[in-house]
Amino acid sequence: MKDSYQAKFLVKLEEKYGTWNQITSRFGATSFGQISKDLSISPSQFSKLISGTATEGMYIRSIENINRLLMHQEIEQKLQSLEAQNGQIKEEMESWKMKVQRNRRGFIQSGLLGILLGGLLLWLFLPGTWSPGQAENSSRHPLSQYFDRDFQANFNSPYLDINEVQEFCPCSGYEGEWSLSKPYKLPIPATRQPGVYYLARSADVRMKCSRYDSLPAGKGSVLMAYEFLINEIWVDTEHLPFSPLYFDEEKKSYTPLFDTLVFEHHPRFKKVATIHSFFVDKFEIRPDSIIRKGEPYGRFAHEIDEELSQRHGINVKYILENVLGDLTTTNCSAIPNPFCNPNDLEEGLSTMNFDCLYTIRSENLGIGGGYPYQKGYKLVKQMYGDNLTCRCQDSTGNE
Repeated sequence: MKDSYQAKFLVKLEEKYGTWNQITSRFGATSFGQISKDLSISPSQFSKLISGTATEGMYIRSIENINRLLMHQEIEQKLQSLEAQNGQIKEEMESWKMKVQRNRRGFIQSGLLGILLGGLLLWLFLPGTWSPGQAENSSRHPLSQYFDRDFQANFNSPYLDINEVQEFCPCSGYEGEWSLSKPYKLPIPATRQPGVYYLARSADVRMKCSRYDSLPAGKGSVLMAYEFLINEIWVDTEHLPFSPLYFDEEKKSYTPLFDTLVFEHHPRFKKVATIHSFFVDKFEIRPDSIIRKGEPYGRFAHEIDEELSQRHGINVKYILENVLGDLTTTNCSAIPNPFCNPNDLEEGLSTMNFDCLYTIRSENLGIGGGYPYQKGYKLVKQMYGDNLTCRCQDSTGNE
């Protein structure tokens, strides 16, 4: 498998830089050192990629980086082409001006053409009017512009620099993109009628090490996360009571009927609104456990079905400010650290799942306790995951 990745990597290098000359250690006219800088990796990592001793993750990330370089190159070529067209248009405009001076009878027509051409130039070249991928970015994480730009762009990434990775281990292994490991749903109490529900649909999360906050163990023990969540409010149009149909109050657990319930597959349930939320987490990474503390930083509802909400007496604003406000400040239990050795983290497989309990202040929802739920995170894209050198220790400090 590594052989195939190595072959793809070499093909991509030649596509970007030119033929590999093994005698001069160059691809085309570009040295290995310059290429490693372009890919934001160390020369030793580049040597591993060339020799076939790198990990699959390193090959995948490096191939993705080359693809981004090729895309950037293509965009530059298109811009150069547009600039050439711009020069031609300017020449044509000058020609038209000369004709206007020679023949005032064509003034109105020439002026209209000049306005049209000027508008085209403004649309193409003024900052902020258009940029590649603008439509795609509109639905991405609100901090994407700060975290996810091309590494050659003029910006300062919040992720660790390559020379800080080992210094901030194990936290550095967690840096990157995470998602909600699976959706979860909860009843929304404190409404006029039963049958209103909250569905956590998805989360686009960026995690980064804190450079200035640490546990007594030292650097690399505190991880910050910035969550962009998309959630929904649903209503059971028949307003059936939640318990005992969906919740066993004695066992404090959901019934199998609720666990398997999919709102959009049941005609009795209708979506009232979509909610976008922004959330900030702090994870304390200890050798034997991970502790999560979170705080909401704002939420808003859109795509509200006003007719449906009025018909069923659902006050979306009240739910946002009072009910969900208590939900998102719920504390979750610590979990055993499944990645005491951060090299065990794997893209697409590694998860952190926290057991939480939802209550409303001291009322405990009238059931003598709260509603349990599990909020989990799955690693999507790891910023650095090659041979982290910090050792796994138990709580006594023994290896």
